[in-house]
Amino acid sequence: MKLRTKLSLADCQSRLGSSTDLRGLALSWDSDPGAVMGEFRGTAFRLHTRKYYQNPFAPFFYGNLTEADGGVVLEGIFRMNPLVRLLTLFWLVFLLMFGVGAMMIPAPMNPVRNINRGWLFGVLAVLAVFGAASVQLGQWLARGEQSVMHSFLKDKLEASDE
Repeated sequence: MKLRTKLSLADCQSRLGSSTDLRGLALSWDSDPGAVMGEFRGTAFRLHTRKYYQNPFAPFFYGNLTEADGGVVLEGIFRMNPLVRLLTLFWLVFLLMFGVGAMMIPAPMNPVRNINRGWLFGVLAVLAVFGAASVQLGQWLARGEQSVMHSFLKDKLEASDE
């Protein structure tokens, strides 16, 4: 996403800081669920909406403010929390390792006798479907958050899409 505003960089930072809940990622019960929470480091920032439930797959907006042509350009991207993306990658690698390992180890060399590999592949398939369904459910629950953050940024910074 890319937005352009005629405001100065300092003005953009102060507007975002004053209209954003700066408590970061904590769950809190003292404001409305549509409130935007933020974390700022110079011109870089991360935004997300407040929720009264845990959804690790909800999008965060990672943005950066840069001065250009007498105004400010906001560039950013929506994506999951880096830790959640890393854990999702570990989940898929775990499933892949066990699946490939079960295909590569010959049955006579398997120390456990009478093991049915069909059950192993079935369990791996169920775990893969569970992982994919969890990500899809989390993204579905957060389906309106991107538009909330987009309109929040446009309103607070008096910006237009580029």
